[in-house]
Order: sequence, then C-alpha cells, then structure tokens
Amino acid sequence: MCASFTLFGSLTLYPYALLLIAGAVLCFVLLLIVTLRRHRERFNENLYVLIAFVVVALLSLGGAAVLDALLKWGERGAFELRGATFYGGLLCALALYPPALLLIRNRQVPVYTRLCELAACIPAGHCLGRIGCFLGGCCFGKPTGGEWGVVFPEGSAPYGFYGGYVAVHPTQLYEAAFLLVLFFVLFFWLKKDALPFYCILYGLWRFGIEFLRADDRGSLFGLPLSPSQVISLALIVLGAALLAVRLVRARRAQKKT
Repeated sequence: MCASFTLFGSLTLYPYALLLIAGAVLCFVLLLIVTLRRHRERFNENLYVLIAFVVVALLSLGGAAVLDALLKWGERGAFELRGATFYGGLLCALALYPPALLLIRNRQVPVYTRLCELAACIPAGHCLGRIGCFLGGCCFGKPTGGEWGVVFPEGSAPYGFYGGYVAVHPTQLYEAAFLLVLFFVLFFWLKKDALPFYCILYGLWRFGIEFLRADDRGSLFGLPLSPSQVISLALIVLGAALLAVRLVRARRAQKKT
C-alpha cells in the first residue's frame, strides 16, 4: 500500500488519484487510436466525438462522487462528497455520451459503433484505477486464510475497519486482473459488439466480486444486495437486450437477401 508520497520535499502526491487520471488518459489515447484507425476520413466527426468524450469524462468524475455520497447518505447522516464509485461515473457516461453523439450532423459512423469502440477501451483505464484502489487501501475484501491474503498497514481503511492487522482478499487486484483480460477480449476479439459484451461480462464479474468485498458501499432501498450488485444486474439486462436487438436485425437482414 502507498496512500501518498512526497516529491521534492514538499509536494504530496496520491497514487490513487494519479492512477485514476492515468486511467482516463489511457482510455482517451486508446479511443483516439481506434478512431483514427477506423474512421480516418471523418475528421470533423472524430474531433467532435473525442471532445465529447473529454467533457463527459469530466462530468462522470462528478457523477462518481455524487452517487457515492447518495448511497452512503443514510449511514453518514449527511450528503458528503468524500469518495467515488465507478458505477456512478459509468451511469453518468451512459446517460450523457449517447445523446451527445446523436447531435452529430450528417453522422456517418453509427452511434452503436462509437459506443462499442469506447466500451472496448474502458477496461484498460479501469484496470489502472483498481490498482490505485489497492495502493490507497480502499475497496478491500473480506478476511482470508489463503496465502494470497494481503495485510494492510496501520492507518489504512482495512486496518480501521477490522481494528488491527487482518489478511484480506485483495479484491482490487482480482478486479484489475479481470479487467486486463476483458480489455484484450473486447479490444481485439469482440470489438464489433464490445458494448453488450462489456455490460454482460463486467456486470457478471462485479456482481460476484461484491460477495468478497467488505468495504462500505452504501445501501439501496434496503435491498439485501449491494448497490453495485443491483446496478450490475441492470447492466447485464441492458447488455442482453442489446445483443437480442442485434441478432433480430441480423436475421431480418439475412431474410431480405
């Protein structure tokens, strides 16, 4: 764990924040590469898409903080912007990015294609963010007797939660490894339908990994599932619906030919 370090004797830097920024930059760079490689002739449209991504990404950072504060409002007794949740940023992006793309005049590249290209890039940036979580000590897991268990130092969130040194599941690293694999699968294999497969595969993973996490994720309407598990189920349904629509359209196209 490395919550912070000092540079030049006075500048304090936080690896979590640095990796969060690095993840967003990596996602942008990957999207830029994909956009220029596949739609080089659509300069104005590409420029708009990339600018829209930057604007939506910045707004999504706020969405991540707002959703975290809302989910933990009941426990804290007040609305406090003290953290962030990935799903808050993702939901904000899903609400803002597609409508922004629909505003493009004389659009040549389908919105679905643009969304799939972005979905294929997200896991790479998210992977860096999860490594940042590990270094910061947040998003930690339940106790484990396995050799892979990680003992966080005094002053960390797990130490305070358990009241001492306890070996816990490094759920942050589990997810970082999964996201790295997911990135390669979507970016190089399922790229044409990356969006629905991202929704389904990440939704399934996140639903399962939540059972190993012990940090405070807030509550949603008093449900027995964590808020992230509820959102994961909705994400899985969305992905399945998108795939169903794609299959129906493909069959109709085959019948016409």
